[in-house]
Amino acid sequence: MIARNKHNKELSKTGKSKLEKTRDFISKYFSFRSKFAQRMYIFILTLGLVTAALTYNYAPNMGIELGQPSPRTIKANRGIEFEDVIQTEEDRNINEAEVEDVYVYDISVLNGERGSLYQIRYFYLLTGIVQKKDDKSFEEKVDYMTNLLSGQYTESIISMALNLSVDDLNFLLVKTQDIAREIMKEEIKPTELDFARSEGVRLIEADTEIKPELIPIISSVLENNIQPTALFDPAATEIEREKARLNTTPHMVSILEGQTIVFEGEIVGDADILILTRLGLLQTGFNWKRLLYVFFMSCITILLFGFYIQKFNPGIFNNSKKLVINSMLVVIFTLLVKAFTILSSIHLNLWNYLFPVMAASLICTILFDARMAMMLTLCLGIFVGIATDFNFSLVTAYTLGGIFSTYMVSKVSQRSAVMRAGFISSLVLSFLFLTVNLIGGELGTITLYTVLGVVNGIICAIIAIGFLPFIESTFNVTTAMGLLELSNTDQPLLKELLISAPGTYNHSILVGHLAESAAKSIGADSLLVKVAALYHDLGKMKRPEYFYENQVNIENVHDRLNPSMSRHIISNHIKDGMEMAVKNKIPRKVLNIISQHHGNSIITYFYEKQKDREINGNGISNGLKEHFRYPAKKPQSKESAILMLADSCEAAVRSIGRVTPKKIKQMVNDIFEDKIKDGQLNETSITLKEINTVRDTLVDGLISIYHSRLSYDEPGPKTREDLEEKLEEKWKSH
Repeated sequence: MIARNKHNKELSKTGKSKLEKTRDFISKYFSFRSKFAQRMYIFILTLGLVTAALTYNYAPNMGIELGQPSPRTIKANRGIEFEDVIQTEEDRNINEAEVEDVYVYDISVLNGERGSLYQIRYFYLLTGIVQKKDDKSFEEKVDYMTNLLSGQYTESIISMALNLSVDDLNFLLVKTQDIAREIMKEEIKPTELDFARSEGVRLIEADTEIKPELIPIISSVLENNIQPTALFDPAATEIEREKARLNTTPHMVSILEGQTIVFEGEIVGDADILILTRLGLLQTGFNWKRLLYVFFMSCITILLFGFYIQKFNPGIFNNSKKLVINSMLVVIFTLLVKAFTILSSIHLNLWNYLFPVMAASLICTILFDARMAMMLTLCLGIFVGIATDFNFSLVTAYTLGGIFSTYMVSKVSQRSAVMRAGFISSLVLSFLFLTVNLIGGELGTITLYTVLGVVNGIICAIIAIGFLPFIESTFNVTTAMGLLELSNTDQPLLKELLISAPGTYNHSILVGHLAESAAKSIGADSLLVKVAALYHDLGKMKRPEYFYENQVNIENVHDRLNPSMSRHIISNHIKDGMEMAVKNKIPRKVLNIISQHHGNSIITYFYEKQKDREINGNGISNGLKEHFRYPAKKPQSKESAILMLADSCEAAVRSIGRVTPKKIKQMVNDIFEDKIKDGQLNETSITLKEINTVRDTLVDGLISIYHSRLSYDEPGPKTREDLEEKLEEKWKSH
């Protein structure tokens, strides 16, 4: 019993383990919370929508029936040229039938063992032999010879021959063979046999040596022995017929765009049905082969795009929201391409020159970067090829035009610049359309398509400008144009900062200029740093009088507060600023920099103040320094580090009583040294060379800003007043 219970417990434990493994497997690979599952679902959805779009065929009901009047006048929606296979086959059959039979000259018909010359000789020699049979009567000789010759000759001819002398027989033998050689030296086809025999009669009558009474005999011998010398060659004839079929020019049908195919009321014929089918106006049914082909091509294309993102843009690959944006761009613009191809199939081919591929390139470049946009353009180029049955000229034009547009907006930060870039790109696209249509195109059509290239580019720029705010607001994506709008000092939040904390506002403006210059000097995102600088001290609006820059002609309220309480108020401006920024929908990239702009630095003034108190109280707490640190992360990016350094340097230099270039440089060096020693820059990717560049840029900027206050008097030896002033400067720098 105990053993059975133990066994049941083990089974229960094993079953539970399997269940947990199954749940873990489902959670890892199929749960919406799983990164792998999210990417898989995005891929499947993208592939399904693209495949469905590209395989969908729309054929309007024209009411066309073979042999019935057309209910409407139908014109060609595009120019096409194709081979009429049925008519080509008919032409081949006609050319084959016109090939004459091939004959080969056979000399054995004349000179062979049983040839014509032999048969002529046989006739005359036989006649001579029969003449010598004295045991037979003349009638018996005639019958005997007629039987031997199988009735080829009439009895009258044989009788005449038997009455000839030996000399006459020998003469006729020679003459008959000569005439036979003359006639049969050329090819004689079976159809030409009668002509050859009549020619023999003519030669006989023209020969004056032949006696008139001998003409019937020689004529009869020739008629029976002149045979066709040209024999039919079936193999050679078949080869010639095959050549005739192969050399038949295909029957090509050329249709111009706008050409009338069938008029209203006209009886629809086979040729009309063929042309309408080729134009895609009568397509019906579902093509499984096309579905498999499109599915395979789309799958490979999207997978390669995904592998590119994983390899070269891991930040996007690990962000499901950004993957959805890329998927949305692929699907939406593929649907637009398909919609325009449908319009071109039922109306005019000009719709194929209005695909908004460049709009996708512009949007992707602005949202992410130029390389991502180029890969997206290549994907859409392949889908354009599938949608247009691989019109390679269009694929080339759109791909090159899209890649050029990414270059034009790679560093754009204003919407007007997008419009300008779109116009320049439209000129390039127009030139590409002109190039691909030069060969075989008509002047009017070439001009139209060239103009459509310009129209296409302008429309794409408008689409991009209109589409970007939707993406920014829906997915909370930060773009350069969005940042530029936030940097406008007319923003309500900045106006509120100006009214509530004018000193902080002025400080933020100065820090913004300094940080922007420093970011540019090392190639960091200068616009992002500038925007973050403008909003980094929003939290000071909650208690503006507690911060030095806003204490104009009022006493320092911190003189009445415990240093720990002052630390709490000062450090809380980060948390308060984050709450205000989130409430006002400041982008996440800016929020990250705002939260890190002090790192976990020590609030030096209040730390020193508290330390003095505890020293006087005969004791210092071990955790005092950590207690007076800002409760935030160290800077995680170059932009955060630049803002921290610019903020600290501007505040510190502003607190200097007697400003000199030397003091500014010394102050900046001290702040950089303190931040480095405190490890505030350890978690960023900024290099020592870049730190030095930032320091030099900040020094130059601060000297330029405070040039009107500069004093070139060298300070004297340090006194107690100097030390107190230095401590006061530390307070002001916070």
